Amino acid sequence: MTLATYSRRFAGLSRLNIGNGRFQDYLKILLIGSGARLAGLGSQFFVLLILSHVLPKTSFGDLMTAFGFYRLASLALGVGGSLVLLFHISRRPDDKHSEIRLHRYAALLGAAASAIVAASGFLMAGQIAAVLGKPGLEIWFQQLAPFAVFSTLLTISSGALEGRSRVSESIMLCEVAPNLVRVAMLPLIEWLHLPDIYVAHVLTLSVVIPWLWPALRLRDSTVSGLKRWTAWDHSYCAKSIVAMLFANQLGAVDILVAGSLFPSDIVADYAVASRLAGLFTFLQLAVLKRFAPQAGRLIETGEFGGLRREVELCRQIMIALAAFSICGLLLTAPLVLPLFGNYTSAQSLLAWLAIPAFVGAFYAASDRLLTIAGQASITLLFNGLSFLVLVTMPFAAAPFVGVISIPAAMILSALTFNLIIAARTRAMFAIRTIGWRDAVLIAVGTVALADYAIAKSPLAEAMTCGILACIGLYFAASAMGWRWSGLAHIYESRIEVR
Repeated sequence: MTLATYSRRFAGLSRLNIGNGRFQDYLKILLIGSGARLAGLGSQFFVLLILSHVLPKTSFGDLMTAFGFYRLASLALGVGGSLVLLFHISRRPDDKHSEIRLHRYAALLGAAASAIVAASGFLMAGQIAAVLGKPGLEIWFQQLAPFAVFSTLLTISSGALEGRSRVSESIMLCEVAPNLVRVAMLPLIEWLHLPDIYVAHVLTLSVVIPWLWPALRLRDSTVSGLKRWTAWDHSYCAKSIVAMLFANQLGAVDILVAGSLFPSDIVADYAVASRLAGLFTFLQLAVLKRFAPQAGRLIETGEFGGLRREVELCRQIMIALAAFSICGLLLTAPLVLPLFGNYTSAQSLLAWLAIPAFVGAFYAASDRLLTIAGQASITLLFNGLSFLVLVTMPFAAAPFVGVISIPAAMILSALTFNLIIAARTRAMFAIRTIGWRDAVLIAVGTVALADYAIAKSPLAEAMTCGILACIGLYFAASAMGWRWSGLAHIYESRIEVR
């Protein structure tokens, strides 16, 4: 074989572009972000084990009730401020003065709002405990009140970091560091025989210590004053807060609906399934964090051609990750569920809950694009309509389909209301979210998952996972930039040799 022949073959291989630079950027943040989030998830599990040994069961339940309240409130308030920072900073990431001054104002606003929540929880702790019939709840609502303030500040700081594309640093500070502090400090309570109430102080310190790092930037003496938000900024923040509360459906509102409709054993099955279903989007979050600031900069500079390519790449990666994640969880569910006890029926519910996650992956990039474009009203409308369906439809459908009525409401919302996002994305940026090929693949994946949920057989599981794996491979190959023209050229070069 001659040197010219080898040259022709390698020329053909080079046309088979396996992974362009933008894809490699996403792959890098996916590996770093997901690795960090896995470490955070593992340490979170370890924290729960420590708490279960440090506290009596009743105290542990009261602690988690108070912690859940303050965590949700601080997350909602923090997300509103962080999105405002992400919106502005991503457009001018090198403008240090504007960034710090905006962050200062956001921090003051978030601290004031969260302080009101904390003070209300502290002062009304006795009444809350009395209404719920749990006297032990009072002390936890009082001692965890400072947690709400610093957790809000830490969440707000993530917007400034992500606006400067410091995504890995944001994940480490906001997701990993708090759990590492808890893992390091909670055992000291038992070893030093400290009162149980010190658990609340450790939880507060777990958000105070990571927040000190971004707080140092706010003290920069070369930047004076703060930059007040406009009326639009306040409106955008408020809409984002409400949208976030409406979006908190899986593992939260849905369990409340289940608890009001079904017996405790069915609710337990659904609760386990919904917790596992939360992992369907585990890998996708890091990709969206990488996409948002990039999209903001492209919008600011008017590079709409590049924006369309960025959206399409992100969309392909999101669909591939969703398909692979669902396959992985469905295959491991028979091994994981027995660890919780007799929860075999939760496997069918997990398959039903996979459908809205699969459908949503086709729209996730467009949804994030509209958010970074300042279209908070669309996100609020979508989440509000989905919330309304979730809290009404199961009450009408439960007598006919039982607990499946809850994932059915989510499926209906995903198939229907995401069209609002698609239409708005096309109107604003001339970007097509869903084509005929996507619609066919959505239908195929949905039918396969529904068949598995109904059949509950190993054969149905294998077929469903095989179909989803093929869909995932198709979009992964598209994201990596594989081109059939390169393969054809290689084939032609072989013919020449023969």
